[in-house]
Amino acid sequence: MLAALLCGCSQSNEDDLKSAKRFEELKALPLDTVLSRAFAFYEQYQATNDTLLRDSMDDYKSHFIARWKRSTDSLCGTIPADDSLAADLREINEAVSKYFFEYHIKHMYWFMLDTAKRESLLGKVDSTQKVELTAPGWRWDTREEDEATIMGIPFEEALSVLKKDSTSVFKVVYFIQTLQVHYVDTVAADMNALLKINPFGIKQSERKEAKSACMEKTPIGQQVLVLNKEYESLLNIFMKTKAHGDRRFLMWEIPVLPYIDDDDDFFFHSYPAVSSAVFNKGRDMVNLSVSDGYGRGSFYYLSKQSGKWEVVMIRNGWIS
Repeated sequence: MLAALLCGCSQSNEDDLKSAKRFEELKALPLDTVLSRAFAFYEQYQATNDTLLRDSMDDYKSHFIARWKRSTDSLCGTIPADDSLAADLREINEAVSKYFFEYHIKHMYWFMLDTAKRESLLGKVDSTQKVELTAPGWRWDTREEDEATIMGIPFEEALSVLKKDSTSVFKVVYFIQTLQVHYVDTVAADMNALLKINPFGIKQSERKEAKSACMEKTPIGQQVLVLNKEYESLLNIFMKTKAHGDRRFLMWEIPVLPYIDDDDDFFFHSYPAVSSAVFNKGRDMVNLSVSDGYGRGSFYYLSKQSGKWEVVMIRNGWIS
C-alpha cells in the first residue's frame, strides 16, 4: 500500500512538472494564437474522431484557461483589504448566487421527478423560506401551490441528482463573472422607499464604478474566472471570425450566448450577472439589477441583518 501511495505521489508530481514545463513553452504565444490553435485541432478532431487531435486541442485549451486563471488571481488581488464596499459587494454577489443556484437547481430537479415522487413531496413545506417572489413569471410555470413544496426540497438532494446528469448546465466547469459593478447611493430610509426607486431612471452621470471582490467558487463549487476587457474582447473576436457557427468548442468551460438583436456579439458571463447596485444611505439595503436568464432580468432586494446580507425580495419585470 505504501508503495502504491508513493507511486501515486510520484505520478502526481511528474504530471505537475509536465504541466509547468508546457506552460513555460506556450506562455510566449499570444492568447489569440493559443485559442486559434485549439480550435483548429477541434475542427480536425470533429472530422476524424482522432483522439490524438482531441488531446492536442485540450493541451492548447487548458493553457488558455491556465493563463486566464492567473489573470483572475491578479485582478482579485488588486482589491484593498480595507475596501468595505468591495467586501459588501462580494457578500452580496455570493448571496444572490446562492439563492439563484438553489432556486434553479430545485426547479430543474422538480421537473425531472415522476408524478409519484412529486406527490410524496407535496405538503412537506420548508417554513424557513422567507424570500418574497412578486411576479408569477419567476415560477417557471409551476402552480403557486407547488412553489413552497419545490423550495422545500433539500438542496443537496437536488444537486446530487443534477451532478449525475451530463447535460445539466450546472456541470459547466468554470463560472464567468464580470469584475466591475456600477452603483449609486440614495437617501432611501427603508425597504419601502427603496422599492419606489427605478434603477433605470437614474442618470448615467450619477452612477459610480466599484471593484467587486471576486468569489473563488460558486455555491456549487464551480471555479470562477473574471471576464476583464482583454478576455471579453478576445473571445468576441474569436467567435466572430473563427467559431461563429459552433459554440460547442467553448460551451463546457465558458458559456456562450449570442445577443438577441446582434448575431455578431456574444455574452460570456454566467448567470446571475449583477450589473448595477442601488444602496440606501446607510448601505445596509440594496437593489440589484440582475440578469438571470436569456434576455431576462430581475430586481433583487437584499438587506444586511446581523452583519450578513440576505435576499428578501425578488421582482421580475425587466428585459435586458
